[in-house]
Amino acid sequence: VSLTAVAALVAFMHPVFSVATSSGLGVIAGFALGQCLKPPRTRLLANRPALARAARCVQTLALSASSFWAAKTLGLEPLLLCVVAGALAANRQHVTGEEERERLESVLRASMPLVNVVFFTLAGCAVHLTSVYKSSVVATLLVGSRLLALYHAARIGCDAIGAPESHKRVAWMGYVTQAGVALGLVRTAAARFPQWGDEFGALMVATIVMNQLVGPPMFRAAIVSVGESGVDPGPTPNRAASEPEVPSEVRSASEA
Repeated sequence: VSLTAVAALVAFMHPVFSVATSSGLGVIAGFALGQCLKPPRTRLLANRPALARAARCVQTLALSASSFWAAKTLGLEPLLLCVVAGALAANRQHVTGEEERERLESVLRASMPLVNVVFFTLAGCAVHLTSVYKSSVVATLLVGSRLLALYHAARIGCDAIGAPESHKRVAWMGYVTQAGVALGLVRTAAARFPQWGDEFGALMVATIVMNQLVGPPMFRAAIVSVGESGVDPGPTPNRAASEPEVPSEVRSASEA
């Protein structure tokens, strides 16, 4: 076997090895995270819930940061490792699994503002406005193509599960927003491929920013439209046509 063939085989197997190893380490990190979510074992923390929550936040952040750093140092996939760890910790099936899931959600809610400030500040520092402006036309085409694909994909999915027509019209609007993971992948690609990573990153950031601007309002409109927000969406043509007209005498009697 020639050295060229061996090198080609190693290059082919490296992504597979990286994904498999990252997933395995994610399982280990998930079990470790589950231990952090168990009830306090010391009397000091057991008698002070606020201190126990703070200690749990510190442990979770320290474990996540160390797992991410270890995966990055070893040339693995840090994002995949953290996703596997979080999924395992949030879906453990045992007696105290529901309580641990609630503790994990509490930790994430408490630490999310700090993490978001650091992450999006770093992402913003990496944005070159000139490159984003030059990429705006192509980014607009990509955003439009993505919206069209989301609409048809959501319609096909809704038809497959027999969703009502009111859901089919707006289901695609809930998938528009992009943010954290997409920006993380863009930064990873820009760092790993310096020859074309900067131009690619500028184009993708412009696309993500556009999706982030239009996504949340569309998501809110979809939730209101299907009646899941607790807010009356107001009269619609279909709703007006389906509701029988109430005679004025009956309306006056009911108001009296």
